Order: sequence, then structure tokens, then C-alpha cells
Amino acid sequence: MSRHVGLKLEFSDELSIAEIIGSLVRTGWRLDDDGHINYLVESDMTDWCTKPLNSASAVIEEMEHARKGHGACAVILTWEATGVGGSFLVLSSGKKLSLDPRVDTVYREDAGEYVDFEWYLSKIFPAVSRLGLVGYTVVDLPS
Repeated sequence: MSRHVGLKLEFSDELSIAEIIGSLVRTGWRLDDDGHINYLVESDMTDWCTKPLNSASAVIEEMEHARKGHGACAVILTWEATGVGGSFLVLSSGKKLSLDPRVDTVYREDAGEYVDFEWYLSKIFPAVSRLGLVGYTVVDLPS
């Protein structure tokens, strides 16, 4: 059975991509999806772009242009050298950030079919708590 899983964060103000990604990177997240940067900037949010790891500044600039233009963009981030991560989707012109934890997902030890959102929150909160975080929701339901 497939599951619908995700973590959604909401902020008091619109945040730039540099603010969001910069804060996540400073606390241990990496723009590294198996040796590349994979991101979405198209308005239909269907065609992933791939750039080399040394293109982070250009990717952030493209994502910022998309955020300002149509309000949404996404990037795959992983935690330190673990390979664990997911798709971070910026919505509402930077007031919302959503994580789909589908890259080497961490599951609960006591209930292995459920995502260990505590693990993800412990890695994300240090980065976003100072950015005007007003709340979050998690979902892990059968599809």
C-alpha cells in the first residue's frame, strides 16, 4: 500500500530562496542528490533540472526567479553525508516550505512503515526556527 507523506512549514513572511536554502545548508543540509543538484523551476513543476554541484549559486538564482515569477520551486536536499533527504518545495512565494522525504527515507524504529518525522524535524528546526516559523503539520496516511 502506498502512503501520502509530507512535512509542511509555514512562515510569517515571504522568504527568499537564499534565506531558506542558505539557512538549511548552514545547519547540515546539502544541495547534493547523488552528486548533482536536482531542482524544479518550471511553472508546471514537472520537469526536473540537473546541474553540477558547483552550480549552487546559479541554481539558487534560478529558483529565486521562479519564486518571484509564479510562487513555487523545489530542490532535492540531503542531510550531511547520510544520503537521507527529500524534495523541499517552496510555495506561496516563500511563505510555505514542504518536504517530501522520499530520498533514503528514515522510518520509525517502533513502527517501520511510518516516517520518523522527529528525525526530520530535529534536522530542519535549527535552520528554520529563526526565519519566522509560525507552525507546521505532518501527514503520513494511506493513499
